[in-house]
Amino acid sequence: MTAPLITQADAQKVLTDYLYATAPTLSLPTLDLPDPWSVGTVVQPGVTPTKAIRVRTIGGVDEQYVADRPRLDVRVWGDGTYLTESDTARTARILLAHLRRDLRATVVADPIALPDPADGSKTHVIFTVELLLRGDQS
Repeated sequence: MTAPLITQADAQKVLTDYLYATAPTLSLPTLDLPDPWSVGTVVQPGVTPTKAIRVRTIGGVDEQYVADRPRLDVRVWGDGTYLTESDTARTARILLAHLRRDLRATVVADPIALPDPADGSKTHVIFTVELLLRGDQS
């Protein structure tokens, strides 16, 4: 007899779906930009997004046969200037608090400001979390 096939959850989808539904309801700093915060997984090469939250799976381990502990980076961009750096960091901390409460995320790396990959004169904030997800039997 063979064991049932377990399909692990897509961690990026779980987290982006949560942020997409939750971010508009949170009291996030507005940064005086007219557009709402965007949520996704892709940043176009050479582009510095504004008011953006991006999620990327960077690894993780199998917890047990039906569970998974994916590790995800969450990057938060404001408008990239030093004038709004603290608002962007505050947004990241607010998101992290909600992830810890609602998804029971474990913090792997606290929010830290880093130079933007596309424009070193601008910054964004990154933090890393680990989720515990259960797979589905196929």
